[in-house]
Amino acid sequence: MARANFARDGFSFYKPKGAQGFVEPVPCQVATAYGTALYVGQPVQWVSDGSVALSAANSGSIYGVITAILQYRNADGVLVRNARYLPASTSYTADSERSMVMVAQADTAYFVVDGDDATSLTTIANARAVVGENADHIFGTADTSLGLPATSLDISTHAVTATLQWRIEGILEQPGNDVVLKTAARFVVSANLLSQRDGLPAVLGV
Repeated sequence: MARANFARDGFSFYKPKGAQGFVEPVPCQVATAYGTALYVGQPVQWVSDGSVALSAANSGSIYGVITAILQYRNADGVLVRNARYLPASTSYTADSERSMVMVAQADTAYFVVDGDDATSLTTIANARAVVGENADHIFGTADTSLGLPATSLDISTHAVTATLQWRIEGILEQPGNDVVLKTAARFVVSANLLSQRDGLPAVLGV
């Protein structure tokens, strides 16, 4: 029997934009009873109340990418740490029980992410031709047991339009990534539509 495709693992840190060797993730809180599950590898935006929330596909600005689920209070009142994902509608009252995630800030980092299809770009030359263009991210059906977010780059949206969410910086140079006729082709990207800590978006692309 053929094996079903795995949910993708979303965005992962690739390298810093500056000379430093690593981007130090920062702890961020998630609002109590926030109605959407959050996974490592998903992009989030800054909210004016001081929390982070999922960056909506095709429109949301980007503060950073979740690198870890620090803690949350589950339905039994138990404080769960280092979880695979943060379930939706998780409520807390005490400050020590806040839902917390670690976030790699997007203004200082490049990320790697899978393209979502194998038909938009049919050759490696086609893929290299879109470097410098922009694209949005997209969400599939996440895998709660493995903690995979099924988040990917909506490669069919690639265009020079500055308001798309991510700048395509290149194709990941690694063995097995030289064929774009597969959904797992890996792209190096940087956030194009940034969410500042005051909650206001800033478009970096041109």
